[in-house]
Amino acid sequence: MKRFKNIMIKVNEHEAPESDIAVLKGIELAKRTGAKVMLFDVIEPLGNIISRYSDIFNAKDLTENIVGQRLAQLKKLAQGLREQGVDVSAQVTMGKNFIEIVKAIIINNNDLLIKVSNPSEQNFDSNDFHIMRKCPRPVWLIKATQANKISKILAAVDLSMELHEEGRAQNRMIMGIASSLSQFKNAQMTVMSCWQLYGEQALKTGMYTKISSDEIASLVNKEEHEQKRNLALLAGEYANYNIEEVLLKGQAKTLIPEYVNSNDIDIVVMGTIGRSGIPGLLIGNTSETVIQKINSSVITLKPDNFLSPIK
Repeated sequence: MKRFKNIMIKVNEHEAPESDIAVLKGIELAKRTGAKVMLFDVIEPLGNIISRYSDIFNAKDLTENIVGQRLAQLKKLAQGLREQGVDVSAQVTMGKNFIEIVKAIIINNNDLLIKVSNPSEQNFDSNDFHIMRKCPRPVWLIKATQANKISKILAAVDLSMELHEEGRAQNRMIMGIASSLSQFKNAQMTVMSCWQLYGEQALKTGMYTKISSDEIASLVNKEEHEQKRNLALLAGEYANYNIEEVLLKGQAKTLIPEYVNSNDIDIVVMGTIGRSGIPGLLIGNTSETVIQKINSSVITLKPDNFLSPIK
């Protein structure tokens, strides 16, 4: 985790800042790595409700007062942390939550966002998904129910991306973050990839050509052998870490959640598939489906040259 030198912590508005798990995790990381930390919060516009009381108080003055009070609260916490040797600053802005978070990360050149995930009937709410889709830097969303436990980490890689330089770089970023976090927390690490033989079903049904079941089985075995080899090569680049390798045949959007939820994985580190350089094309269907189905915290990342649609 030493790669992170400039961390933003989105402070949870529903918790006292000093007990916010994102703050605690972020400060713990900063103390180990020497990273700078920004405590950040967003005050949403007060909207039409406040206009009903316009004859009692001034909406602008009230908003500025709320922002000022929150900033004073975060500055007080920052001062105490600086006395512990951590380089901490505080910032509070007003606007749409996810937009202001992403804008601030871009402006301040933060290299990691740490945030407690918002309560939701699904695994992550729409605001958190907007952040994962649009943030150009790694996003660590912590499930409050798993806040105190990091003993199992899963690096979800896509070996088909090894064919392209950008894909290889993303797989190694996933492995680098997962392996350093496993060392940092003394946690078990697993690297997982899913594979399928291209056109296997069409070959079985003879849709395009006639091929025997033995020949299909041979193709499947050859592909599996190649996938195992590629996974071993990738894991072998991190030989200093004790990494379990898991290779499963089938769709990632089904198999990854099943594995995560049945093996009590605490954090999944994964890429969000999308062509970098094209604003708006942000997160692949497979990634989004996986994230919606897993019960763990998640660290999501994108290629280094990803362009956010938020400016």
